[in-house]
Amino acid sequence: MARQPLAERRAATRAKIAALKAEIAKMDAIAAERIGRLAVRAGLADLALDDDTLSREFEAIASRHAGAENAIDQADDQAK
Repeated sequence: MARQPLAERRAATRAKIAALKAEIAKMDAIAAERIGRLAVRAGLADLALDDDTLSREFEAIASRHAGAENAIDQADDQAK
């Protein structure tokens, strides 16, 4: 079987990368919709918070729970 020319291999690889980027964008959109729904349900939409304040609060939530998530991941790895 003849090897594909470099240009064809590069084009195929770029197409795969584009498909993966699109998949990541879709995953991000789904996550954003989920978080948005939860934020509205929790009443955050009714608060007069600017974007910077809200962003800092989300970052604080993420940092508080990142340690717990890492501990769970490590426990799962040790169990294997």
